[in-house]
Amino acid sequence: MAWLSAVRGLVLATTPLIGVLTAGPEAAAQPASGPPIGEAEIRAFDDSYVRLFDGGDAKGLASLFTEDAEVFEADGARYRGRDLIERSFAESMAAQKGARLSLEIESIRLLTPDVAKEEGRSVTTLASGAVDTRYYTALLVKREGGWLLASVREEADERVRPHDRLKELEWMLGEWVDSGTESETRVDCRWSPDGNFLIREFTARRLGKPVLNVTQRVGWDPVAGEFRSWEFDSEGGFGEGRWSRDGDRWVVKQTGTRPEGVNASSTRVLERIRSDQVRWSLLDRVIAGAAIPGEETSLLTRIPPAPNTPKTRK
Repeated sequence: MAWLSAVRGLVLATTPLIGVLTAGPEAAAQPASGPPIGEAEIRAFDDSYVRLFDGGDAKGLASLFTEDAEVFEADGARYRGRDLIERSFAESMAAQKGARLSLEIESIRLLTPDVAKEEGRSVTTLASGAVDTRYYTALLVKREGGWLLASVREEADERVRPHDRLKELEWMLGEWVDSGTESETRVDCRWSPDGNFLIREFTARRLGKPVLNVTQRVGWDPVAGEFRSWEFDSEGGFGEGRWSRDGDRWVVKQTGTRPEGVNASSTRVLERIRSDQVRWSLLDRVIAGAAIPGEETSLLTRIPPAPNTPKTRK
């Protein structure tokens, strides 16, 4: 289940739900053609949880927990008690409106007729397109004929594919341009053939002639837990960047080596103005230890694809 921190995370699983059942004490009384009643009830409980989550109903979600329930998040945070759980849900949902949830159930075990253990993965898709996956273990208890969550413990899901991580940045796909009277900048972004990187090609022209070409590859660093980029320019320079998100802005801390053999650093900011327009800014430049004053900006607009153009890989 996408427990409390799922809506805070930044990556889209669409695999079918997997049901792996270890039969409990109720199994002998169930029809051979269907799952045990206890498992069926818990799956219905999970469906209700997903509906309440997708509907942004923090109070309704909290009602599915026992009064003294505990939630342990992947980042180490701990919540105990229905009131605190409800408040945490409400805060998360206010910050990430429109989040959607799906569950990949790996196992449901009936430990006793009134206690069950469920394990699986939760996939939360934010309105921005970012996807967060978590591995969870939940302990459920039956109270007055209905199931409630008594304990939930989540862990980071190490199986998330790099391609799924990068869906948070796939808004960059396509061809973008900033044209002036004497200069033009074009940026073409596409998936790498393996789908695990975004490749961006920059071309700067002046008076119709190319003056600089840059190739950039953007990927997910699972060790650092962040997006990183590596780039090489047509003059022999190269560098790398570390990406962080600030609302609709992406801040890239760049370091590199210039063709003449000196070190350089800068901050680049990509701010989404609308779905087809991005403001690019270059600031905090330092070359060979000397600060370069001023800020450069560019307004890039996406070029609509030509009719009958094949769709971009998803």
